[in-house]
Amino acid sequence: MRSKLSTAWKAACLTAAAALMLSSQSAPRESVGPLPGNAFLLNSGWRVKPAGQQVPLDTLPMSAAISQDGKYMVVLNGGYNPPTLSVLDIPLGRELRRTPVPDGWLGLTFSPDGKTLWVGGGSKAAIFEFSFSGNGELKAGRTFETVNAANRTWADFIGDVAVSPDGRLLYAADIFHNQILVVNPASGRVIDKFKTGRRPYRIMFHPDGKSFFVTSWADATLYHHQTDNGFQLAALRLGPHPTDMVWREKLPGSDTGEEGDWSARIFVSAANTNSVYAVGVSESKELTTVETINVATTPLHPLGMTPSALSLSPDKKRLYVTCSDANAVAVVDVEEARSHVLGFIPAGWYPTAAKAVADGRLFILNGKGTRSYANPGGPNPAVRPSPVHVGGPAVEYVGHIQTGSVSIIPVFTDEQLEAWSDEVMQNSPYTDELLENPPNALPAAIDHVIYIVKENRSYDQVLGDMKEGAGDPSLVLFPEKVTPNHHKLAREFVLLDNFYVSGDVSADGHNWSTAAIASDYVNKMWPNSYAKRRNHYDYEGGEPAATPAAGYLWTNAATRDVGIRNYGYFANLKKDPGVDGVQVESVRDPVLAPVTSVQYRPFDLEYPDVERAKVFIKELEQFESSNQMPRLMVMRLGNDHTFGAAAGKLSPLSMVADNDYALGMIVEAVSKSKFWKNTAIFVLEDDAQNGPDHIDSHRSPAFVLSPYTRRGIVDSTMYNTVSVLRTIEIILGMRPMTHYDAGARPMLDVFSKDPVMAPFSAEKPKIRLDERNPSGTATAALSKDLDFTEADRNDDDQMNDILWRTIRGTAVPVPARSFLRIDKVNN
Repeated sequence: MRSKLSTAWKAACLTAAAALMLSSQSAPRESVGPLPGNAFLLNSGWRVKPAGQQVPLDTLPMSAAISQDGKYMVVLNGGYNPPTLSVLDIPLGRELRRTPVPDGWLGLTFSPDGKTLWVGGGSKAAIFEFSFSGNGELKAGRTFETVNAANRTWADFIGDVAVSPDGRLLYAADIFHNQILVVNPASGRVIDKFKTGRRPYRIMFHPDGKSFFVTSWADATLYHHQTDNGFQLAALRLGPHPTDMVWREKLPGSDTGEEGDWSARIFVSAANTNSVYAVGVSESKELTTVETINVATTPLHPLGMTPSALSLSPDKKRLYVTCSDANAVAVVDVEEARSHVLGFIPAGWYPTAAKAVADGRLFILNGKGTRSYANPGGPNPAVRPSPVHVGGPAVEYVGHIQTGSVSIIPVFTDEQLEAWSDEVMQNSPYTDELLENPPNALPAAIDHVIYIVKENRSYDQVLGDMKEGAGDPSLVLFPEKVTPNHHKLAREFVLLDNFYVSGDVSADGHNWSTAAIASDYVNKMWPNSYAKRRNHYDYEGGEPAATPAAGYLWTNAATRDVGIRNYGYFANLKKDPGVDGVQVESVRDPVLAPVTSVQYRPFDLEYPDVERAKVFIKELEQFESSNQMPRLMVMRLGNDHTFGAAAGKLSPLSMVADNDYALGMIVEAVSKSKFWKNTAIFVLEDDAQNGPDHIDSHRSPAFVLSPYTRRGIVDSTMYNTVSVLRTIEIILGMRPMTHYDAGARPMLDVFSKDPVMAPFSAEKPKIRLDERNPSGTATAALSKDLDFTEADRNDDDQMNDILWRTIRGTAVPVPARSFLRIDKVNN
C-alpha cells in the first residue's frame, strides 16, 4: 500500500491502541443488523457499506460478459436457486430480464460476432448455447453434452468456457478430470481432450490464437498449452489458488516508463494469498514472473483478502482486483513497469467479480448481496410464512434468501478513492496493532484447550426456553427435558445469548470452525452441491482446491509445537470395526493422521455420541496416568444433526438427548480430572442452518467451560466462531490464521481471575435414548430418501420442516434466516 493510505493506517492503529486499553471492559451491546449510514454488521463482525448504486440479482452472481456493442452485460447467477442469466442494461444501470439455464458455473462467453452466448453447464457436464439479439434478449438454443446423462457422475462438471479468437472452437474446463475439452460448435461434439493442471479454473487465449493459458485452482500454477494439440508449453508456479487472469499488451508509444523484455503481461489473481502476480510474456512466448502486487490493506495484514477476479479499465491503465473476503475491490495502477495500489472501493458481501465498462464505470458482482434478511413475521411463529409445500424448501432457507447484487460504481476522483479506502479499512475490525499486541487478560493458568464442534443447531431451537437469555420459547424443539446438560452448563458457567456462527451451512461452517475462513472453492461450490445439482460433498479435507489459505487450527498448532489430539475430524469411517475397536480407516490430513484417536468413530449417526464420550474419557484416564495431556484437542460430536423422521431410525429427541448426555459426560470427566485447573473447553455448532431463531439465522449455542469461567452470568457480548478461535490461539500462544481471527473479539469477559474448582455433575437423560421413528407417517415418507452419510447431504430446510413436524406435530414456522430487528436492538 502506498502513502495515500498512510493516514488511514495511523488512525487505525490509534483506534486499536484505544481498544486495547478497554479490552478488559465489557463491550457495548452489538448485534447483527443495520447500522447508521446504510451500513450493515455481519455475523463475521465485519461491516458492509457498498459504494455506488445497488441492483438486486439472484443467488451467487459469479461471472459477467459484456455484449459486443457494449450496451448489455450478462451475469451468471450460479448459486442455490435455479441458475439464471441476468441481462443488465449498462447505460441505464438496471436489470432487464432473467433467463433460466439448467445449470451454470463460472463459464460465460460471447462469440466473436456477439450473436451467441455460451454458458459453462456445471453439474450438467454441458455447454449451453443461447442466441443474443440486439435488444438484449436471450433465447435458449442447443446443448452440447460432454458426457451422456446416463453416464454422468459428480465428477463431470464444466466450469469456464472460452471461444477461440477465430470463433471456430470452444474450450471448456472439465474441472474434476483435470482437462480441457475442445468442442466443435458446428457439430456440438467433443473433438479433443487436453490434460492440464489440477482443477482448471480459467481459460484465456493468446491473442494470436495459437496457444492458451489455464489457471490451476489446486496447483498454484499457470499453464500454457498449444491450441491445436494441447501440448504443454510452460508451467509457471505462482501462489496458491490461481483464479482469474487478464491480458495486457505493452502500450504502443508509451511514455510512462514501461520496461522489461516482455511484450505483454498476464495478471493472475491467487485467492489463497493477498497477491496478484504479473507474468511477463515475451515475443517468443516465454513466461516470467515480473512482479507480485500486494493488495493487503496494511503492512502486516494476514492472509484473507482472497483476490479472486480481475478486470482492466478501458484504457488498460488500471487493474481492478476483486477481494472477496475483504468485501472490497482494489484499484491498481499498472501503467508503469512497477504497479502500485491506489486504494480500495467498498463492495457488498463477498464480491465475486468486477467489470469495467466503456464509460469508465465499474460493475461489481456481490455474491451475497449487501446484507442478511429479517423474517418479516418474526418473532411470532404464528404469522410466519409456511413452507412452499409440505416437505419442500421454505422460502427463507439461507440458500434461497441470501441473494446477490451488483454495485454500479460511477467514475471517481482520487479524493473519492481515498475516502472509500478509509471506509474499507473502517469496515474491517482488523488492525496491525491487534496482530502485534494481542490482549493478555486471559488467565495464565489455562494451558489445555478442548474444542468441541457440534452440528447445525440454532440458539432458540435449544436454549430459547432459558428465561435468563434473549430466547423465544415458542421456537424450542429441544427443551430442557431433552437437553438438561446444555441448560445446566449455560446456567452454571456462562450463558452466551449473542453468539453467531460464521458459516451458513456445514460446508463452509466446518472450515470457519477450523480455519477462520472458507476458501473460494468452498464458497463457490457449496450452493451447487446443496441445491442437489452436483450431488457431492468434498469440503472437509481431501479436496486440494478446498484447502484454506493458512491451513487449519491443528496446522497452526503443529507449527508452534503445540501437542494435538484429534477425535473425529477429517477421519474416514471404517465401515466394520474389528475386534481391536479401530473405527478409522484413514485420515484426510497428514498433520492429523498421527494424532487421531482411531477408537473414536467419525461422523456416523448410527453410532451413539455417548460411546464416543466413553472413548475420550478412557483416553483422559490414560493422560492422567502419564501426567501428560495434549494442549489442543479437537472433537466432532455431531449426533445432534439427527436422522429427521426417517422410519426405523433413532428419533430426533433421542439423538439430541444422546448428544446432550455425551457432552455432559465429557465435561464432568474433565472437571474431575487433575487437568481441570489448567483447562478450558469451548463448544459450538459448525452452523445454525437447521433451526429457527427469532434474532438471526446465524445465532447459535456456544459454551466456554473452565474453572476460570465467570459463573452464573449472561454474557451478551457479540462473539462468533472466530472469537473462539482467537481465544484458543491466545491461550496456546499461536498466531492468527487469517484476518478474520486476527480481528476477532477475544472472549475476555467470559473469564475471571479467580477459579471455581467445583466439578460439573452430568444430568442423566430424562428421555429414552433408543426411541425410534415409526414408519408409515408423513414425515417418515419425507425422510426416506435423505442421505445421512455426511453432515450435510440433505436439504436442511426440509430437515428442519421434518424435525418440527415430528416433534411438535404442527406445521413448521419458517426459521428466521436473518438479522436482529431494529426494534430488538435496544431492548
